Amino acid sequence: MHAFSLALLGALVLVLASPAQNDKNERYGVALDTRSYPQGTAKDAFSSFIRAVENKKFDYLVAHLADPAHVDDRVKRLYGGKFDEQVQDTRGRLGPGEVKLLKRFQKEGKWTVEKNTAVVSLAEAKENPVKDKEVRFLQKDGRWFLRNAAADK
Repeated sequence: MHAFSLALLGALVLVLASPAQNDKNERYGVALDTRSYPQGTAKDAFSSFIRAVENKKFDYLVAHLADPAHVDDRVKRLYGGKFDEQVQDTRGRLGPGEVKLLKRFQKEGKWTVEKNTAVVSLAEAKENPVKDKEVRFLQKDGRWFLRNAAADK
């Protein structure tokens, strides 16, 4: 009976330590931190996204604030499973000009929130036109994520 108990205990430890059990708290080795980067609303997620960029937490941004399905697809398809390469790509795409535009969306944008999606858009301004006039979000498992606009097309 003692050997059976040890085997059962070992099996339980393996189940509890399996990656599927940790998916909500850790992705790609990056721990979830909803205290520093809340995602309870689309506006919270947007503020967290901008804060992560400002704090140079691109690994966190990619692992927890961007659409998980989009990230997983890119990591697998474009980078052969190398998460760090996706992080570097994201870092390269979010320079000072892009951050300034995101802050403009945050400050001036008009929000449309539905059940599991949200969009923040800017009105066309002749003196300061914006090429892409929307930032999109989606909700999964009670958290909001920034959605890649190309995924909607």
